[in-house]
Amino acid sequence: MIRLRKSKSLSNIAHEWDAIAALRDEQIGSGKDHSANFVLAPSILSELPEVSSLIDIGCGTGWLTARAARHIEVAVGIDPSCESITLARLRHGGNGISYYAESVEAYSKKSKKFEVAISNMAASSAPNLQEFLIAVRRVLESRALFVFTIPHPCFWPLYWGYASHPEFDYTKSFAVEGEFKIQKEASKFLTTHFHHPLEEYFSALSAARFSVESMHELNGLGFSFPRFILIKSRAL
Repeated sequence: MIRLRKSKSLSNIAHEWDAIAALRDEQIGSGKDHSANFVLAPSILSELPEVSSLIDIGCGTGWLTARAARHIEVAVGIDPSCESITLARLRHGGNGISYYAESVEAYSKKSKKFEVAISNMAASSAPNLQEFLIAVRRVLESRALFVFTIPHPCFWPLYWGYASHPEFDYTKSFAVEGEFKIQKEASKFLTTHFHHPLEEYFSALSAARFSVESMHELNGLGFSFPRFILIKSRAL
């Protein structure tokens, strides 16, 4: 059952991810989540330059942080889901990796800055996209790279089944509540993401002092249209 709402608090969204954290770690670790393992992660990792510091924003249980940190001296994963961070510390730790149960808006108040930021499907979970991107910019050095993925705004509504919802309007931003699913498995866990038109993403990036270097549409199994978008941007 899909519900469209005007807004939703970050604390409520974090509690949703607390509930699903163990399942998500199992789905990814077992290889069951094809998109995470074979579409999203390789696409992000292939864009990373050789750097000494990296931050993974909305890191979840840390599975991607650990993969990205293999050749990096200092890696930080942040996520507002406390349960996700607990699992990250237990299962995806390593030399030079630290995890913090914080939003990027809170973490950005510290003075630490990084050479590259990655974020997998987290921008679409931020209640305020503009504040999220401004906070990302604050944790980055000048000319640092920001590589992130989002649900494809044009085709994700078709994939999740709310494009025909009577309240759906592509040009508007709103919260979408629904039971989480991957291609090979449905669940009874409620999660929330935010629909934004593409124009909103690019306008918000520009306002947060990022320049877009490239954009790639990414496919997944069992769906004939692109399901995700990867955006590679540079901090100005």
